[in-house]
Amino acid sequence: MDLSTVVSGSLQGNSTAFQVLFELFYEDVYRSAYMVTRNREQAEDATQEAFLKAFQRLDSLEEPKKFGAWVRAIVVRSAIDILRRNKGLVPAEEPEDFPQGMPVHLATLLLPEEELERAELRTKVREAIRALAPAQQQVVTLKYYHGLKDLEIAELLQVSVGTVKSRAHRALQTLERRLAPYYRYGSATTGKLPG
Repeated sequence: MDLSTVVSGSLQGNSTAFQVLFELFYEDVYRSAYMVTRNREQAEDATQEAFLKAFQRLDSLEEPKKFGAWVRAIVVRSAIDILRRNKGLVPAEEPEDFPQGMPVHLATLLLPEEELERAELRTKVREAIRALAPAQQQVVTLKYYHGLKDLEIAELLQVSVGTVKSRAHRALQTLERRLAPYYRYGSATTGKLPG
């Protein structure tokens, strides 16, 4: 059964198709929520809220094969809403495991092929991002992990696009300085995360 068929089945009220979508995408959606909230309970709440919203609005999804990206965008918004309701941008709890999908630009790194050194680099990137100011962490997560555009981030965070660009630029400069020993070239102006 392909994704379009499963989405169509869910639209027609097929509870089995609904369950299949939930199981297929739960882990990715939860991980996206956790990246924003950094709190298990809040990530679970955001995930449940996102799936509920997704299934209520399923008829607005134009391309069924994009269900995964669509529901992840919903969960990011839900997670930010939960943080806002709890009066905190980024909770103090730190993630146990930064997702492997973090955009580490390996082409710029001085890395041998050994997995141990790659793991060490991921740890350095995690530490550098966690050391950023909370507002900068939020922008880095939304822009580079979730792939949101500046305008989308501005709308989610209820700040100006200029503020988003400024936070991203400052965050990249800081990361570039902290991660300089781990990459050959690159600049905060390239719009890529160093190392």
